[in-house]
Amino acid sequence: MGLGVVLQAEAIHEAERAARQLARPGEDRHDGIHQARKSIRRVRALIALGGPEFSAMPAVRRLDAGLRSLCRGLSSLRDADALRDALLHLEQDAIVGPIECERLCAFVAVLRARRLAAALARDPDFARRRARLQEAQTRLGLLPWSQVTDAAVATAHAASRRRLRKALKQAKRSDDPEAWHTLRRRLRRLRQQENALSRCAPGTALHTAGIAELADRMGKAQDHALLLAHCRRSGVFPARDRATLRRLVEPLYADALEHAAGALESLAD
Repeated sequence: MGLGVVLQAEAIHEAERAARQLARPGEDRHDGIHQARKSIRRVRALIALGGPEFSAMPAVRRLDAGLRSLCRGLSSLRDADALRDALLHLEQDAIVGPIECERLCAFVAVLRARRLAAALARDPDFARRRARLQEAQTRLGLLPWSQVTDAAVATAHAASRRRLRKALKQAKRSDDPEAWHTLRRRLRRLRQQENALSRCAPGTALHTAGIAELADRMGKAQDHALLLAHCRRSGVFPARDRATLRRLVEPLYADALEHAAGALESLAD
């Protein structure tokens, strides 16, 4: 069985998993949204492994664009849940008592419940989204994955590494949050591809040393950046809490960026 066919099976499995995660009921739906977005990103990472000729096919481009739109449509729901996660992580990294953290999480719970209710009112039980994912499974099965060769996968992997290194250089020269956000996206894509290849083709030596450490550092920095973004605008936390959070988070964010920069240096070597 060729590598392309193995990647196809992996992509179909992830699309099916995304649909299943969106069907989770009650409070489990929040984690289901998070897991569904992860699976959708994995599908897109697998599609990108097909190489430039595969990705340029109109059917492939339409499918990838639809998956990107679906993932972005869930982003505001995940953002509210990610803010709660960032608060819980802050409780571990800073001197914030459990009662204080619980009180702040209560504000976020209202926000995420409101957003989820609005989304479900427009798309009850996420039926339309799950139907789109089921359609994506069918379309993935019709793509010419048998044409995806080992050489095409290696070329695609090399392209992902080049994009990561370019984003790395831009992030090191800039304090623009968008540059760091781009870097994190590039890092996530490459790591997803390498994880998939380690499962689908263990014999391939396509691995980037230091990527796991950098992902961990970037994840912590992203948590703090998310909290700071909500400290600088009204809407979620009261003004006094925003000021307190800002004082706590700013030094932690600076420290996280410093450690991320150190990991970047290691990755660049």
